[in-house]
Amino acid sequence: PTTSGGVRSIELKRTMGDIAEAFKVKLAGLNASSQSIETLSHWCVFHRKKAKDLVKVWERELQGAAGKRKLVFLYLANDVIQNSRKKGREWVDALWPIMGWAMKHTLRNSSDEKTMRQCEKLVNVWQDRKIFGSRSLSGWLDPGGAGDDGATGQDADVAAKTAAKAEPAQGRNRDVPAFARRREERLDAIPSALTGKRAALAKALEAVEAASAALEKANATCDTDLVDAYIADDVVDSCPAGEEERCKIRLQAAESALAAKRAALEESAKANAEAARLAKEVHEECESSANSETAELDESASIAVKVATLRMKATRAAAKAMAVKAASEAAGSKNPKPEIAPEPREIAEPRPEETEDEPYVPEGGGGDDEEYVPMDAAGGGGGDVEALLATLREAAKDPEVFHEMLAALPPEQRAAIEAHMADQ
Repeated sequence: PTTSGGVRSIELKRTMGDIAEAFKVKLAGLNASSQSIETLSHWCVFHRKKAKDLVKVWERELQGAAGKRKLVFLYLANDVIQNSRKKGREWVDALWPIMGWAMKHTLRNSSDEKTMRQCEKLVNVWQDRKIFGSRSLSGWLDPGGAGDDGATGQDADVAAKTAAKAEPAQGRNRDVPAFARRREERLDAIPSALTGKRAALAKALEAVEAASAALEKANATCDTDLVDAYIADDVVDSCPAGEEERCKIRLQAAESALAAKRAALEESAKANAEAARLAKEVHEECESSANSETAELDESASIAVKVATLRMKATRAAAKAMAVKAASEAAGSKNPKPEIAPEPREIAEPRPEETEDEPYVPEGGGGDDEEYVPMDAAGGGGGDVEALLATLREAAKDPEVFHEMLAALPPEQRAAIEAHMADQ
């Protein structure tokens, strides 16, 4: 029977798995905007008790991220570290062992000047504020350099783990956290621009290359040790007296070379079969995407024509509205609306209960509601026609739009404009 402690352990593992999966999804949607980084940073601070496990997710996603996105992961780490220090050192202690690797990894995969400047700025901030203690962090900015203590690769990683186990939890020097440096294995590094099956195919092709190289080496060994004369049927019977030991050694070498070749053949066959399977799946996926996207492109052609037609229609409507407005403004200069003075009214003394902050009520005037009738454009002088013509040309530099506006004018004004243009 399962004890209560076992049930609790299973529930904790399940919860941790859910949090790690949620963190992975959130990292996939992370971008360089302040809102995106700060929102995820607050989530990380809230789950700071799970920092040690979440850092593993952060490391994997950083390694698989595109080159230009890697800097965003460092921005997130910086914000988490800065905001979580007052509440605890969980994130500082969890990130410290891999931050040197993360910085160098980002610089190796994003060798542009902006990334270099921003990484240098981050390291300077951490150094000045002693985020990771008083230790120098300048070595983190050297993409090809060794670790701070001269250790490299696996040695540094083993040394860091040994030191972490040797130190009691409460007796650790907080100013000098455990140092660790991770070495990237070639076959474990997913190309930054690939995800899913494409990333798996890339790794499978690298495995094919490695298996092919091993097979080539095994073949070279067989060319030397697996000679027909050494494995002839009568090689033992015809062995000269005193040469028995040498004959035995040759057969042992031949056997070893053949075993190595068979193992290399088996590994190469498996690698090629896996690569072929993934290549077929990627091919089918790409072919399906190409077909669906081509169909969608064909379907969008009719929508593009519809949108272009509506745009041209809207252009004509706007031209017509501009023509009407220009005609009204030009005709209005000949028939200005008379200003009617407001009727005088007696100013009454304010009553005690009235105040000076009463809302303003505009006075009425019968003349304000009179309909405005523009004068006949044909009856005016040539100067008004020229003014209207200039207004039209200024409003629409495009000849096609100008003629659209001209066609929208009243018949009398259009006739006057056309006659004036004919005279010129």
